[in-house]
Amino acid sequence: MEKSYNEALLDMSARKEDILKKIYLFSGLSDKDLETLSRLAITRRFSRDTTIFWEGREAQGFFILLAGQVKLTKSSPDGKEYILRIVNPGETFGEAAVLAEAGYPASAIALEDCQTLYFAKTDFLGLLSASPTLARNMLATMSRLLFHLTRQLEDLSLKEVSSRLARYVLDRCLEKHGRIEAGLSFDLAITKTHLASYLGTISETLSRTLARLKGLGAINEDRGRIIIKDPTLLQSIAKGTKF
Repeated sequence: MEKSYNEALLDMSARKEDILKKIYLFSGLSDKDLETLSRLAITRRFSRDTTIFWEGREAQGFFILLAGQVKLTKSSPDGKEYILRIVNPGETFGEAAVLAEAGYPASAIALEDCQTLYFAKTDFLGLLSASPTLARNMLATMSRLLFHLTRQLEDLSLKEVSSRLARYVLDRCLEKHGRIEAGLSFDLAITKTHLASYLGTISETLSRTLARLKGLGAINEDRGRIIIKDPTLLQSIAKGTKF
């Protein structure tokens, strides 16, 4: 029986080519390119709370996350942390710095024990220049990342915490179920402390905002499990409508 997406990622005994086929960045590549990539890929594991790379350090390569979670963070001079992105299995991280041949724009820290595949910069750029398909995929990946960061900047600059939280809930529901409708539920994949940092707020404000969305009848929440109650209301809040 063919393995599911997550099973294929987690099965480290599988051929690397089979794992790479599951990754968006490498979709459509020829068997020859996949074979070359598999030879370049180095398996690396990181324990929880390990810093995988530091902001500002010269990028030596990038990673595919196979299992676990990674946060990409920036820190202010006073030590306040802001989470730019939560990386989930099947996603790449660090590739933008490799493509730009610059330093890493953020630090990467393992939120739990992680398994990754690592690609050294020099080897990957050599393959990139020889593979038009890989170059197009890299461009598409960068475009998706830019869209994510642009929307995140818009939310942080122009919208209240309630709108940011509503958008996050909608995105996670869509990611989990492929649709948004009343009665669907999902578990928060990160702690509320990390979620507050990702939304550009503090834990106390996040708790009050969750209570507000519950009071409005948009969601229900119990011990980190979110249940969609009124998707139309939730979408209105995400757009910035005030109540």
